[in-house]
Amino acid sequence: MNNKIPLALTLCSAALSLQAQANTPEQWKAIAFGQSTDVNFSSNVLAEKVGVNNVTIDGKTLTSQQVADLSKPITVESRGGKIANSHDGLTFFYTTLPTDKNFVLAATVTVDQFGPENGAKPAAQEGAGLLVRDIIGIPRQEPLKEGYEEFPAASNMVMNAIMTQDKKDNYRVKLQAISRNGIIQPWGNTGSEIKKVSYKENVDLHQSPTFRLKLERTNEGFVTAWAPAGSEEWVTQQVPHADLISVQDKKQYYVGFFASRNAKITVSNASLTTSEAKTVPSSPFVAKSWPVVMQVASGSKSLSQNYTLQARANYDGQFTVRQNEVVIGENKPVKAGEMFTQPATLKENNSFQIIFTPTSGKERAPVEQNLAVSQVKNVTGSTLYAAANGKTDAKGTAESPLDLSTAIELLPPGGKIMLAAGDYPKTDIPLSASGLQNNRKTLEAQGKAVIHGMLLDGNYWTLRGIEITDKSLRIQGSHNLVENVVAYRNDDTGIQISSVDKIGRPLWASHNRVVNSESYSNEDPGKINADGFAVKMRVGEGNRLEGCYSHDNIDDGFDLFNKIEDGANGVVVIENSIARNNTSNGFKLGGEGQPVAHEIRNSIAVGNHLDGFTDNFNPGKLVVVNNVAVDNQRFNFIFRPSPYGDAATQGVFSDNISLRSQPGKYDDAVVGNIDATNYFIEDGKSVNKEGKELRAEDFQSLTLPQPLERNADGSFKTGNFLTKN
Repeated sequence: MNNKIPLALTLCSAALSLQAQANTPEQWKAIAFGQSTDVNFSSNVLAEKVGVNNVTIDGKTLTSQQVADLSKPITVESRGGKIANSHDGLTFFYTTLPTDKNFVLAATVTVDQFGPENGAKPAAQEGAGLLVRDIIGIPRQEPLKEGYEEFPAASNMVMNAIMTQDKKDNYRVKLQAISRNGIIQPWGNTGSEIKKVSYKENVDLHQSPTFRLKLERTNEGFVTAWAPAGSEEWVTQQVPHADLISVQDKKQYYVGFFASRNAKITVSNASLTTSEAKTVPSSPFVAKSWPVVMQVASGSKSLSQNYTLQARANYDGQFTVRQNEVVIGENKPVKAGEMFTQPATLKENNSFQIIFTPTSGKERAPVEQNLAVSQVKNVTGSTLYAAANGKTDAKGTAESPLDLSTAIELLPPGGKIMLAAGDYPKTDIPLSASGLQNNRKTLEAQGKAVIHGMLLDGNYWTLRGIEITDKSLRIQGSHNLVENVVAYRNDDTGIQISSVDKIGRPLWASHNRVVNSESYSNEDPGKINADGFAVKMRVGEGNRLEGCYSHDNIDDGFDLFNKIEDGANGVVVIENSIARNNTSNGFKLGGEGQPVAHEIRNSIAVGNHLDGFTDNFNPGKLVVVNNVAVDNQRFNFIFRPSPYGDAATQGVFSDNISLRSQPGKYDDAVVGNIDATNYFIEDGKSVNKEGKELRAEDFQSLTLPQPLERNADGSFKTGNFLTKN
């Protein structure tokens, strides 16, 4: 809704607001909080501006302990931070108001600087303007301890915002009304909703750096307004739900001026007027539900007359199956994410109709898929041979090998593909090629079989002995085993377990194991994102990495990151694994403030260029047992204090050792449940809680052999590494 408000009405509204203004002037404060406000956020910030997140009045920086008013121009600057979908990092000049008050906040805002100054492109997370929110985050530490910031600060909020137009340049902006609703936890949660409505596009800051802006709370909602400098031609946007800023804190809210991610503004002619609120209650926020998704995990070709049809869905429900219009399974109940199976005997022609009727969730309408299945008679047996020069019409024998894609399509449940040495193009294992719970499918290399990328969408597969290069091995199915696989020089993460978006948690990749595998020298074009191993971005329970070796990757060795919008990942277990010489962290155990109790045991982080073992802002009850960190360039171990709880709610640490062959810049920083079996670096020394010390010279070697070889059982030949003298 775009409306121009006549001057007379504007003056009338202002007069009414002035009459209701509180007698006691509000106290205004400064704070910087949230993700990416830390000193490490420097990729597109001038060196002298790194870590600058200030409010300045009369050339003096306002500290968090000081108070101010609106009588003088205010400069708000933030070189870090971000405006994200479900949380923010920003500099905020604010005052606190009780929830029984409405307000009108108005000012002239001049953009002094916007976007990167070092030639980098904007991230479209830059913003500045007027803001009201129900809670604020924990203040950025001053002086800042490196590595200690970046916990998300999620809130329900309304912005009258100046935002980056797009990612092309740093001088075009748009004016937007932005609202976020559905936040119920300070670290954010799945299901929240952000709405952005533009009411002025493609403003050239070179021509028009100054705006008049208003933000108003009414009994029914909010009004954002914009006018050019010196104009009374106001353009407005209506935002509903006046009570969205009283969800996480019922008593008060925060209103003021903000800047985020390379933005600097000067606020002048500012005013705040308040009045009694008679808030109209909103209907409770209801998150959008996922659409019903049914996955048919059976193929259209079968080598046998005996056929098993299987499917699963993201809601509880009932399956009905018809074969050639005859019901062979009716209203069989299945839980969300569980696999439904229906045996069938194939005929000359087979048309299957699979109907799923949800019994949970909002949508109860049946969903249906049809599948035509034929029997293939020229290929027999449960062992099929495939080769780089194989044919689609071959017999699948050693003498007449199939091409790999056809072999995958035809392999019966319980069968094995013997893959000849050779070079293979990118190959997918689709959902339709899934094995069965009690009859897994296997792809096993006979010699050096190199595949240029693979997507494993199917379930119940074993991949053994193959090599992956150029394009990643990505696992989106469940109940898969990846064993003795080597991934190298890929243009993204070497081996990654993830799920596609918008399918619902019950269908996330779950119960996958990666065993005795290696991933190295992976590098994406941007040189920032290629990990060795990653179990991140929508993963369910039961995923494990065992005996894995990650080294010389452009990003992390092992990455368990997750996004707020997706919700917390399932618990991942890492055991008996090694991360060495990765450009970022060795083991990154979470992300974006999502509490997940990941487990890491018997693992080693050596010589990684950032941290050895890091919570990556995961405040959950991590299990960290019998691990060794040596000579990582920043922290060997960093597990930060949670802003959402206390140490007792965080990780459990036992039998961990941190050592340096030469003095390092940082002591370890570990918060949680820590017993005397741990030796962390404190004041440059590796000591336990009782003051006992470990020294580098106590050990024969703090260096792993290169190349790192394995024993017959897959365990690492670590030589005399950490062997005591």
